[in-house]
Amino acid sequence: MTKKLISFAALSDPADERAAELLYTAAFPPEERRPWDGILHPQSPYGPQLSIIRISYPDSAPRFAGIITVWEFETLRYIEHFAIDDSLRGSGIGADVLRAVLAASPKPVVLEVDPPADDNPMAARRISFYKRCGLQILPHPYIQPPYSPGLPAVPLLLMASDVKIDPAMAEKLLHRQVYNHVQEAD
Repeated sequence: MTKKLISFAALSDPADERAAELLYTAAFPPEERRPWDGILHPQSPYGPQLSIIRISYPDSAPRFAGIITVWEFETLRYIEHFAIDDSLRGSGIGADVLRAVLAASPKPVVLEVDPPADDNPMAARRISFYKRCGLQILPHPYIQPPYSPGLPAVPLLLMASDVKIDPAMAEKLLHRQVYNHVQEAD
């Protein structure tokens, strides 16, 4: 049961676009984000598969609460980026949002997450958060290809709402469609 009233919509005005861009650049390191214009105004090869969604939280008036970027594919829905405004973190909104997205999806949902590491205690907390919301780690080694030339590839984990999903298929789909990266064996 959702305890907060949350709504989702397209970014509709310059103030929302700016708030979303600031949150996006603050929440994700350069190697884990695409150019902002590629999200705000997706063009080929992204096309209509990629959308950015404004998360609103109605306290006195609906206010910007965060963003989620989602790719729609025939076999799965991929959450590329998900961030809640700093002032609302820890309030339960993130869990409500993620559970709503999972409940509304007619197909498995997949996302990437940093592996737990001693130098990144937030990674373990995020994994725990995603597990509480219903996602599980897929047992498959995964490397996120670079978003742009000069940026490094990033070792990550895949998590999914359905552990029966073929992780190799998900990896191949993400590499080809999201990162425009064709693997050697393709």
